[in-house]
Amino acid sequence: MSAARALKRLASEWPKDPIRPHLQFGELLEYIAESTPADKISSRTIGAVKALEGNELMKKYPISPKMRAPASFPQHYDRLILSHKNALQGKQRTFLQVLFGIYK
Repeated sequence: MSAARALKRLASEWPKDPIRPHLQFGELLEYIAESTPADKISSRTIGAVKALEGNELMKKYPISPKMRAPASFPQHYDRLILSHKNALQGKQRTFLQVLFGIYK
């Protein structure tokens, strides 16, 4: 299988981002596969995309609990994840919830 074809296959399998439907990583990969000459797409490129897809770097370099909960604001990333999940469900916080820092 050619590198361009492998990159297109990875692009078609890449999950869609519901938060930013106008900006998809899979579309970027497809554009690269179509616009780059086949001999310029290396096996390292395909390997890097597969590593991103499989979260291999997160497994190789795990984030320490100290990094995940900084002393200055330990709940920051937990609240960020909660906000992302709520955004996926279409839930929004009211003005008063934002003003007083209330997360549900």
